[in-house]
Amino acid sequence: ESIAIASTEKEKDAIYENYILGEPEEIYSKLAVEPVLRTYLLSLIATEFVKNKKEIISFFEKTFWAHQYEDMRHLEGTITRMLGLLEHWKFIETGDRDDFVSGDKILNDDVSATILGKRVAELYIDPLTANFIIECLSKVNRNTDDFAFLQMISHTIEMRPLLRARVKEIEEIEEKLAEYNDSLLEKEPAMFDADYDDFINSIKTALFFNDWIEEKDEEFLLEQYNVRPGETRVKLGNADWLLYAAEELSRILKMQRIIKEITKLRLRIKYGVKEELLTLLKLKNIGRVRARKLFFNKIKTIGDVKKAELGTLIQILGRNIALDVKEQVGQSFKNIKVKENKRKGQISLKDY
Repeated sequence: ESIAIASTEKEKDAIYENYILGEPEEIYSKLAVEPVLRTYLLSLIATEFVKNKKEIISFFEKTFWAHQYEDMRHLEGTITRMLGLLEHWKFIETGDRDDFVSGDKILNDDVSATILGKRVAELYIDPLTANFIIECLSKVNRNTDDFAFLQMISHTIEMRPLLRARVKEIEEIEEKLAEYNDSLLEKEPAMFDADYDDFINSIKTALFFNDWIEEKDEEFLLEQYNVRPGETRVKLGNADWLLYAAEELSRILKMQRIIKEITKLRLRIKYGVKEELLTLLKLKNIGRVRARKLFFNKIKTIGDVKKAELGTLIQILGRNIALDVKEQVGQSFKNIKVKENKRKGQISLKDY
């Protein structure tokens, strides 16, 4: 049951027309979408809800997906293909098979998730995305920079919709691509390949993230990329999620040298800052704007904050934040009266 509240007769009539007399809309099972099927199939195996192919088929026979399409043989073929991909990507393992086995034996062969597969399921990303990230991480070398990681996460299903490159922007984006091409973790497709447009869109999306971590403000991003502040937050949230997934996959695969770089990039995505400000961001209540003000005034490290005069910090940060920051570095000034915003040589009315 539900209750509809209308403020006017006209609104009441509209609600009645649309929701009481309206025709029910068709609904479709999301399992028909391969990324969703891959994700749920791996989750079922990782949680040991199903332990062999027979149980997998039995589970999906009871779904709305099977009811809607009424062709279980075709769906079974799709599931078998998905299982083959998951095994090829080393996310699952199946029981050993001889060259010749019966259909019943194949159905009853054990299916279990690997340690890597369990982590992919926990991260709740498409296994295709996880495999793409793993392949990219295996190519990391000394030339790899932050832009390469940003392009990697931008070319995933989870980041869609990507920022679309307009015709008039293509030339400029391709110039940027030439600048970063040597550091990218995936090969640029040929210009007339079906994937080329999607690849170019991933470059534009990566440029958007790169401008954010280079401290461009939301007004600039709106003008340059037509991305509004709310959309920016959604994109940044997705970027952090995918970078966290990359960090965790690096940990499982013992790619220790990569973890530090991705952790650092996650912080830059979170705050929208250059690497030089990361030390100052360890202080509570210091974000990108205050950190940049401190850095501009040659206060670049926690040690510099300790050495700085309280009056100087008050001029930069304001009284309350300055006192709080000093306390964070082990210096308490609670009992000291400080004249706010008083510059050297300045006299206030109270001095007369």
